[in-house]
Amino acid sequence: MFLAQAGSSLLQQIVFPIFLLWFVGLTLVLIRNDIEIIWKIATFFVFVFYFFQFFPELKEAYERLSKSYPAEILSWIYGLPRAFYFFLLFIWPITVIRMYYTASSTVANMAARTLVAATMVYWIFFLVYHQFSAPIDEFMKTKFIDYITMPGKQ
Repeated sequence: MFLAQAGSSLLQQIVFPIFLLWFVGLTLVLIRNDIEIIWKIATFFVFVFYFFQFFPELKEAYERLSKSYPAEILSWIYGLPRAFYFFLLFIWPITVIRMYYTASSTVANMAARTLVAATMVYWIFFLVYHQFSAPIDEFMKTKFIDYITMPGKQ
């Protein structure tokens, strides 16, 4: 499989898009009117805590993005499915236990339906990628990189 940074760990590979998504979500939470101010402050400080904890990785990711944004974006595209796989591996046991202990059969059924659907979508994409990895990688390395590269930048 082609990876823009073959030597980087999964966390280093996806830390920037995760924090970018988290920042957008935090901004939406902060402007929502019906959430109590204490929870807004708490979510802000949790974000700040993790931001400073992962600051070296974020700084390195930003430098990679500034230096060669097409390769970094391609790295994100290859890293996020790997992260989703580990997320599913982590969330399944927790959700199964939660499904047992929930008082609502509706919540239990909805949790099962959601996780089964997410897992099926992941595995369908995985099997399609596995079946057509060479043309997909070739497309990503050439046409996709050309598409996202700004004229005069690379």
